[in-house]
Amino acid sequence: MLRSWFAFLLFITGLAGCTSSPPPKSSDGVSAQCEQSLVAFYQTVEDTRSYALPYHFDSRFPHLAFDRISASLTDSLSDEASRLEWLGYVSMLGQQQLATVLALTPHVENTKRMALTQCQHTLMEDSANDHGFWKAIEKNAPTPPTAYQHWKRVLGAYPIASVIAESRIKQEQAHIQRDFGRALAHPFHYSETRSTLSQEQIEKMMKQARQSSKLTWPMLDESQADKLLNHYSPMVTVETLSQDDLVGALAFDNHGKPIINTKLPRIYRSVSYTRFDEEILPQLNYVLWFPARTAKGSFDPYAGDFDAINLRLTLDTNGAPLIFDSIHQCGCFHMVYALSPTLRFTTSDNERPIENHLPLPTESARLAVSLTSGDHMISQVSFTDNIPATTALSAIALETKNLASLITLETPKGGVMSPFDRHGIIDESARGERWFLWPFGVRSPGAMRQQGMHAIAFIGERHFDDAYLFDELLERIEVGAE
Repeated sequence: MLRSWFAFLLFITGLAGCTSSPPPKSSDGVSAQCEQSLVAFYQTVEDTRSYALPYHFDSRFPHLAFDRISASLTDSLSDEASRLEWLGYVSMLGQQQLATVLALTPHVENTKRMALTQCQHTLMEDSANDHGFWKAIEKNAPTPPTAYQHWKRVLGAYPIASVIAESRIKQEQAHIQRDFGRALAHPFHYSETRSTLSQEQIEKMMKQARQSSKLTWPMLDESQADKLLNHYSPMVTVETLSQDDLVGALAFDNHGKPIINTKLPRIYRSVSYTRFDEEILPQLNYVLWFPARTAKGSFDPYAGDFDAINLRLTLDTNGAPLIFDSIHQCGCFHMVYALSPTLRFTTSDNERPIENHLPLPTESARLAVSLTSGDHMISQVSFTDNIPATTALSAIALETKNLASLITLETPKGGVMSPFDRHGIIDESARGERWFLWPFGVRSPGAMRQQGMHAIAFIGERHFDDAYLFDELLERIEVGAE
């Protein structure tokens, strides 16, 4: 779908280039009216919405939307081809954003829905050849806001609090690592129906996705994304000691309250992108939801309703696994596994994730992840060529769903609602830890949140979707170098 927009933009530009002088701007009045209509609609939504937008909204460009990877590329738009490629991506985000808002806004007449959608297309077409638009992007690029509340750090004496917390964070990470590899009681295995690709097919796919990109951005179309997500889909083993350990689907009950439907085991998937070592790399995201994080005693500030984990696999330029990392959907417990001998962890004064190395996976190896009961912490990660037949046969089948679908869930009464509040948080998942971790500036620590809203460090500032996340954590080395 995205490539079709690129082709359309190139076609429009080509028509303009065939004339000896710029075409008359007869659509100026229409474009101005369209811009006013979209801005007014989003302003109305801003005043009344109870949910978070999927992406960053910039009122100067109401037909577009932005994430951290697109924002990081604004200084690389040096020619027409790179500009059109970037515009195609942020236009796609803009379409998704408008569709989401329309779905969550009741009582909008169909004629207005159609008009707003058409306005978005009109403004996108105009932007391609609008010098003023590109000048505005160059001078003041859209920047997604931080997920941190800095005023809390000021009031909470963050410099002092961070010194106190540093040793506690390291102790907690050491405790988690001590549990790595232990045998799990009552393991339940989960797997989606999987189709595999050969390494040659993957390399060809990646080459095709990258070769037409001026930004060397391996933009995957829907079919390519599905094939890669299927091929690399993990086998997940969960130590299952209570109902809290059953994988389910995020849904609404008859009273409009979010729940986890464990009768419908589901894995939510998406493709995102990151920048590492001057390359843009695709990332495969797999998210599993649980009813709760089980309390370990009468007072457990980390326990509460809802729990979820995001398993993310970053691929190299040939489509082979390069980095595996994960977080819980609160943004907590960031773990990073380097999957290549050419990678080495760096050092810094900021908070570090749990860091590990794994042997280079073979072409036929499948990702296998084990989670503990109660807190659903990763206890083992491996790439294995031979998943036992008994395990594969006994695996609980996972239905697949796009990760973005979590924002617009159908209700039993036929409506559409978001389980996330206007800050991207599920209120019902609030944890007791928020009362003593607030000085670090993270909104409602421990609560489950929407994709793109994840602050993943208490000391320093880091987001799960930071475009340069791995450049901060890892570096390339020559094999054999110390």
